[in-house]
Amino acid sequence: MSKIKEIFIKSKSETMEALEMETAIPGTPTRYGKKLELGAAEKSVLMKSLTPREKETFLILLGGYSLKEAAKQLGIGYSTANTYQTAIYKKLHVNSRAELIINFRDVCETREE
Repeated sequence: MSKIKEIFIKSKSETMEALEMETAIPGTPTRYGKKLELGAAEKSVLMKSLTPREKETFLILLGGYSLKEAAKQLGIGYSTANTYQTAIYKKLHVNSRAELIINFRDVCETREE
């Protein structure tokens, strides 16, 4: 019985590793987070996955505002803003505000022009 469990666990871990490799976006580590190697078209595709409210939150966060300030500007609760932020991080494959700014600040600059 333990031999079957070993095979199942090994198979499951190999499957998870393969899945992570397929879905992971390669990046270069920097002092503050990873720099994704994405072109403008790839960033645009990722941005299209955001809901309209997430896009608003994204632009406010990219502008350097805190989550509390973003919630106030949007007229929503802090926990709702936090939920949007979490969804944004997942959809854009970043783990922190620093990574968000490092990888997507050019998106904000092109919107201002």
